[in-house]
Amino acid sequence: MVAIGKAASTFLAWTTSQGIQTLLELSERPDGRLTTCQRDVSPGDDLLSIPLSSCLKSDSLENLAEKLAHEKKRGSKSKFAPYIEVLPTLKGDEASGRPALSHLPRFWKGKRLDLVLDGGQLDARMTRDERPDIDQWALACVDSRANFLGEGMGYAMTPMLDMINHDCTAPTRARIHKDKGFSGAGDTLHLTTGKSFSKGDEVFISYGALTNLDTLADYGFVTPQNPFNSESVQVRMMRRDPFPITVYADGSVDAGSKATLRYYLADEEELEQFSTLVDGTGLGIIAKKISDRNELDVSSFIASTLAEAAYEAQMGAEDATIANDNLVSTYLKERANTFNLAIERLKRKYPDLEY
Repeated sequence: MVAIGKAASTFLAWTTSQGIQTLLELSERPDGRLTTCQRDVSPGDDLLSIPLSSCLKSDSLENLAEKLAHEKKRGSKSKFAPYIEVLPTLKGDEASGRPALSHLPRFWKGKRLDLVLDGGQLDARMTRDERPDIDQWALACVDSRANFLGEGMGYAMTPMLDMINHDCTAPTRARIHKDKGFSGAGDTLHLTTGKSFSKGDEVFISYGALTNLDTLADYGFVTPQNPFNSESVQVRMMRRDPFPITVYADGSVDAGSKATLRYYLADEEELEQFSTLVDGTGLGIIAKKISDRNELDVSSFIASTLAEAAYEAQMGAEDATIANDNLVSTYLKERANTFNLAIERLKRKYPDLEY
């Protein structure tokens, strides 16, 4: 770790002037900033107390991005100028310790995108999230840093809170303390820890139960062995609508995927059991095995489909490793591992499974 720069020091002074109280210190290292404990911390302690008046807020992420872009254009006249000066830039600024947003897939070009052999998942996500009408720097900052305040309260860019790194197992809790008009402090966000930390320890929060695709697309990182990960393969069959086969981190296959295949792979006799599907009373039939033959066909189809997708992901991971792209390599290795885990589960159930 290195000493924080001038912009970060100015930002910390600004947080104090805004009434932000914290047990955390801001530190810097080559790959970005982190927060550490000023002293020993016990479960139930508030790590942060942040007046919502010090946050940039809006009712939607898009509107929040537009507000952030507006405040940036105001320069030093903006109330949020010291905060904006420590936010990431598109290309990064090593001298001031500001990280780059170029690690986010939305800014990748050409060959790097070609390495991502994930069945088009990332590309579809980028297309879905694309908003060319909004300032791209502001939108990337909001997508990677904003937090949801609660129903009816919208979203916020919350100084200091957005400096804390992610750990999906971190036991922290955020709550809004409503000002009843007596303290004069306004509504305040409190971040409480559920575990002990020693002085100097890095503090983490959970950004949510996010898949690897979520964290790669919005934050630019992937967590190996992520317990909340899921991977999908889009299936196309003749005269059938496309549908996904989704696999969870433990290797289990989504019940909806299996139900769809049970129906599509049913023979004439088995199809008679679905005659009540029109009025909805037959939906329960495909939620469980309808015959040994059908279930074996379903398992074989799933294993074959996943094996092909796992091979593609593994080949992509090897290419990414050769290209020294650890992020893409990790993403694809985790995808292949998830599919292979599902196949192993199927093979334990059907040792002689052919696929």
